[in-house]
Formats: sequence, structure tokens, C-alpha cells
Amino acid sequence: MAADDDRAPASDRRPLAYQAVAPPPAEIGELVAAAVGWVAARVGVPPDFTRETLPLVDHYLLESREAIAERPETLPLVARAVGAYFGEVIRVHVDTFWITPSADAHTWRIAGRTAMFSVNPVGMAWDALVGGADHDGPESTLAVAPEERDVVDERLARLAPVPEDEFLRLSTRLEVLELVAETLRATMQTAGVDDVVFDESDYGVVG
Repeated sequence: MAADDDRAPASDRRPLAYQAVAPPPAEIGELVAAAVGWVAARVGVPPDFTRETLPLVDHYLLESREAIAERPETLPLVARAVGAYFGEVIRVHVDTFWITPSADAHTWRIAGRTAMFSVNPVGMAWDALVGGADHDGPESTLAVAPEERDVVDERLARLAPVPEDEFLRLSTRLEVLELVAETLRATMQTAGVDDVVFDESDYGVVG
């Protein structure tokens, strides 16, 4: 476990909300740029990595379902690009980092730095594009340490139920991830280990 400087350089020209995190891996950055361009072209406003513009991405994904049904070969690229963007939104709002051990998006994860959890944001984008988790894309399952599963499940069970389509929205998924991180941090504080910082070696993800 180790800490690192996750600040962006002073010359960073990215949107203000996005400058608080270090630039992503190169392959992620290219996909993010594509997603921002596609959403801006569709809705007329570029998403800026804030929670306020995340509904624009949700709208783009919902409107893209029909086009993808007609051209299913475009699904993997759209899901990778929007998932990469969503991963960056997560990094803005939750203390996390990318794990990208290979070019295969199935192996990509966003992982917690000050709370141990991980998830594949490409899988979440894929879910939103097809309207469910039954697909050939990456799984969107939230991974937490086995000993923390009960406390996370118990906290999530207290949330008001929502329709599946609303749950699949990236804006809803972000709220859930923030709650998970908050819950896990509280558990660490109670245990007196809230100074622990996790890195890629703690997650054991391989390509």
C-alpha cells in the first residue's frame, strides 16, 4: 500500500472540475475525448465531469439504444468510451484510480484508494446502453473485501427502491459508489485504520 501525488500539473487545460485528478492512462484519455465529443454533438453541451452534466451522458446513452440495436457492432466502442468518461467522473468525486492491466476493457477497474472497492465503469455504461446486465460486455458488479460485503449490502438495502432503468443511469451509479466509499471509510475509522491507503498491488487484478 502506498500513497502518490494525484494532482494535475498547473498547465492542465482540462475542465476545472477535472483538474483535481492526475491525467488518466493514455488509452483512457483518448476514449474520454471521444465520449465528450459524441455527447456534445448529440445534446449541444459538452459534459464537464461534474455531477450536474452527468444526466446529459445518461440521456445520450438512452438515445443511443436504438442506433446500437440497428448497428450492434458499435456497442463495444461506445461502451468503452462512455465507460472511460464515467471512470473519470468517479475519480473526480471519489478517491480512486484506474487499473488497466491490458487493452481488454473486461480487465479495467476503477479502484478505491482510501476505501477498498472496485468496479468496471465500462460494464456500467454497457448496462445502460442495453438496458440490463445480460450482455457480453464487462461485468458491472461492485467488488468489496469479503469481510465488508455484509456492511455494504446492509447499507445499500436501506436505500429507497428505484426502477431498473433509473438504477442503470450513471448518475445513480455515482451516488451508490459515493455511498459505498463513505460506508467503507466509516468502517475503517471505527477500526482505527483510516490512515491506510490502497494501491494496485492490493487488488490483485491481472490481465
